[in-house]
Amino acid sequence: MNRLLARTVCFAAVFSLFGLARGQGPSAPLPLTSDQVIEKASPSVALVLTGKSSSELNGVGAGIVIQENGILLTVYHLVKDAQAVQVRFKNGETFDDVRLLGVDQRRGVAAIKINATALPVLPLGSASKTKAGDSICVVSHAAALPWTASTGVVSAYRLAEEVPGAGSGYRLLQFTAPTAPGSSGGVVLDAQARALGLIVGSIAQGQNLNFAVPIESVLGLADAPVGRTFASGAALRLPAERAASNESNVTRQKPASSPKTEPQSDDLAKSDVLRSKDPDFILRNFRTMYVDARRAVYFRSDQMKGALGSNKEFTVMRISLVDDPALADVVLEVGYTFAWDYPYALKHQNTSMVLLAGKGHGPFSGPVGATSVANQLTKQLKPYRFGAPKVKPTGETPP
Repeated sequence: MNRLLARTVCFAAVFSLFGLARGQGPSAPLPLTSDQVIEKASPSVALVLTGKSSSELNGVGAGIVIQENGILLTVYHLVKDAQAVQVRFKNGETFDDVRLLGVDQRRGVAAIKINATALPVLPLGSASKTKAGDSICVVSHAAALPWTASTGVVSAYRLAEEVPGAGSGYRLLQFTAPTAPGSSGGVVLDAQARALGLIVGSIAQGQNLNFAVPIESVLGLADAPVGRTFASGAALRLPAERAASNESNVTRQKPASSPKTEPQSDDLAKSDVLRSKDPDFILRNFRTMYVDARRAVYFRSDQMKGALGSNKEFTVMRISLVDDPALADVVLEVGYTFAWDYPYALKHQNTSMVLLAGKGHGPFSGPVGATSVANQLTKQLKPYRFGAPKVKPTGETPP
């Protein structure tokens, strides 16, 4: 009987191994529901607030915990020019002492460090192993609304060169789950709640053309030494937390129609500016501007005009914002590209010559993008409007 039992066990083991060799091993874990994925991931997705000063909020995005000792990945543009940074978690834990570690400028990703232990870390998946149509979930802070979730599918795993404005030399995970400014740094998750990618941008020409950098390609940033320590972010607040002051700011946002200083020579006629082909002369002397932000996607032309009107330095430049392009000396055109960037060009009305060009950025909402454009344009205009005295052009205006 013992010999027969041993022979039976031996045959069973052989058949078991044979089954494994034919691919009939343990089944893959069952996919989680979307709400299970989101519930599991949310504690590992931090809310990151950044400010140009210790109390002036100018960026909201996300960070993903990749090491339990306080190391997170986030988007570089969120912290690049920040003076103060604050990190919050969904359980209410807040950290005001934040340091910058490694940076990958090509991919637009940075690692940051907070003084924490035992943080919840998401398991990592592999974006390179995904297929078009695979289900995914996203957790981010879209439009500064904390821990916003959405669902979709993988669209493609493609080269950055194939994505307008994304750069080159790396791969991106394309997905359909809705995003918005403020989704920067959010996480893309597979059906087992494994982190696949860090959200870095979108394309507006189409529906749900969104992109993430694969997590596995930037894990090495966590090993870099501390490169910079930010000021305390203890005073930074979300827009909703400063609703009263925001309302008062909105009432002051109006077109700059009544400049008060920087007098302009009365003998300069509008025709002098329109006929001129000298960019320096035009920039020093133009009086009227038409704003066209139809291609900015996340903010409107009136919001762009409001941002200019609320910029104190712009309002003293004696520039009137007009509603009819036929009345304008110059036209400000604002667009949108990848990673919530807002390129702009200031063009001469008569010749369409580009006088100035630059780029604003909207880390968490459209109006902030308009404010960024207004600030950058004003900075570029200052040397012309407050520099050398204005003079009539020579050899261009008929007597």
